[in-house]
Amino acid sequence: MASKRPEHQGPPDIFYNEEEARKYSQNTHIIDVQTKLSERAIELLNLPDEESCLVLDIGCGSGLSGEVLSELGHQWVGLDISSAMLGLFLNSSENIFNYR
Repeated sequence: MASKRPEHQGPPDIFYNEEEARKYSQNTHIIDVQTKLSERAIELLNLPDEESCLVLDIGCGSGLSGEVLSELGHQWVGLDISSAMLGLFLNSSENIFNYR
């Protein structure tokens, strides 16, 4: 049975272009699911409530999980294979300290 996941079908820029990245990051269902997954992951990491932690978000996409981390007072570094997804984050974020 062949995988239906886009990353198994071809290079990321084919499936995660600017249009697809925009649709993904504006989909309210995806935003809701990603927020809940992020909250659960943070809970499982058992990050302290009273201090800010630095978290590496591998596969950060357009920064949906990072927004949850930021709201909870944590700092984060995001990496993603899709330049279109990172571009969405960079164009929408006011809190970028360093980008390379």
